[in-house]
Amino acid sequence: MIHDQAAAFALDALDREEAAEFEAHLAVCPGCEDELEPLRVAAVALAFAGELPPPRPGLRRRVVVVPFRRRARPLLSAAAVAAACAVVVLVLTDGRTRGVAGTRSYPLRGAKGSLLVSSTGEAVLVVHRLPPTPAGKAYDVWVVRAGRAGHAGVLRGTMTKLTRTVPRGSEVAVTLERTGGASTPRGRPVLRTERT
Repeated sequence: MIHDQAAAFALDALDREEAAEFEAHLAVCPGCEDELEPLRVAAVALAFAGELPPPRPGLRRRVVVVPFRRRARPLLSAAAVAAACAVVVLVLTDGRTRGVAGTRSYPLRGAKGSLLVSSTGEAVLVVHRLPPTPAGKAYDVWVVRAGRAGHAGVLRGTMTKLTRTVPRGSEVAVTLERTGGASTPRGRPVLRTERT
């Protein structure tokens, strides 16, 4: 039963107790950890799924005024899991993640995870099991092109959307830097990947 919660965990659709139980399960089940990678990539791919149509005029009023009811959460979770599974099927049918809203997944060197890049160069970095940062330090993300590094954000947790595009032939690297941001990378890369 707990194995079936991988998709909901990847979408952050489990409540606090369910998430804690699943995280404890991950420590003893490498199969579930391996299953999470394509699910996380698929969840990120949803961000690149294209533009949504504008909401109907009365939708905001209904959403803001009507309080969220606890019993609606399972329906929301089921819908989110179904959407992720549909994307996962598309991802798994093409090993390079092409065809999912024009995205491609690049594996990381130095850590487990992926860089998901849209056809326009927008990118999301997904990393698993990076050690916690020491006090006063942060994981800074860089896009390196022609030997020049441009700051592209800070990795907090397991996922971040890069603040600059990733052109073909450039590299994405993560370094451990002093909190507050560095203008250039000073530390050695803890992980990297290249967009081909």
